[in-house]
Amino acid sequence: MSSAGVPAWFHLFLDVPRPRWEEAVGFWSAATGWAISPPRGEDGQFLTLVPQTGDPWLKMQALGDGEPRIHIDLDATDREAAVERSTSLGAQPAWTYDGVPVMRSPGGLLFCHTIGEGSAPRFARSEPERVVDQICIDIPRDRWDEEVAFWAAVTGRTPEKATAHEFVRLADPDPHGGLRILLQRLEEETGEVRAHPDLAVAHRASETCRHEALGAETVGVFEWWTVMRAPYGQVYCLTDRDPVTGKVA
Repeated sequence: MSSAGVPAWFHLFLDVPRPRWEEAVGFWSAATGWAISPPRGEDGQFLTLVPQTGDPWLKMQALGDGEPRIHIDLDATDREAAVERSTSLGAQPAWTYDGVPVMRSPGGLLFCHTIGEGSAPRFARSEPERVVDQICIDIPRDRWDEEVAFWAAVTGRTPEKATAHEFVRLADPDPHGGLRILLQRLEEETGEVRAHPDLAVAHRASETCRHEALGAETVGVFEWWTVMRAPYGQVYCLTDRDPVTGKVA
C-alpha cells in the first residue's frame, strides 16, 4: 500500500461533557503540570495542554452531553489520501466538522483526519516525573485481529509484542515521532472498541497519591500499572515506564 496519507503526528483528545468541563480542564492541567491554551472554536469548546518543551499533542474538547471518551487526530500532509487510505482499510465515515472528516475504526473508535501545520513536529521527553505519552486502545476479543491490523496499517507502524501477552505495541522508529500507541485485548468477548490515556510515571505509588489528592479515584492496582478514574469520570492509567524514554523502567 502507498505511504501517501500516513500520519506524521497524533493528537490525543480528551472529550468531556460540558457540565464537567472546567473541572476536567483544571484536573488535567494540575495532573500534567502543563499550561492551558486560550480556548478556541465557536463555543470555546477546544483547548490544548501545552508541554514544557516540544510540540503539543494533548488536547481537550467539550461535548454537549454523553460520557467522557477520547479520540485521536491523525495529522497528514495529504488529507484526501489519508481518508482514502483509512476507508480502504475498513474505516467508516461518522460525520464532518468544519471540513474535518470524523471517522470510526472497524471496531467503532473515533478518530479525525487533520492536516499538520508547519515543520515536522517533535515529541520532547524532558519531564522526569510524569508524562501523558500513550493511548491504549481497548479491544474486545472478537475485534482483536481486525483492529490490530487496521491501526498498524493506518498509522504505518509495526506491531510488536509487549511485556504482557494481552498487549501489542505499535512501534515508531522515530524517538521523537509522537504518541505511543498500545493495543490491549480485553477479556470481554464482544463490544465496541474504546480507548484510554496512559501516563508514564517515575514513582507510581507517590503519583497515585498525588492524583488522589487532585480528586481522582484508584480503580485497580496491577503489576505494572494502576487504573485511575478522574473526578469527572475519565478512566486512565499510571504505568511503570520511564517518562524520559517511554520504556518499562
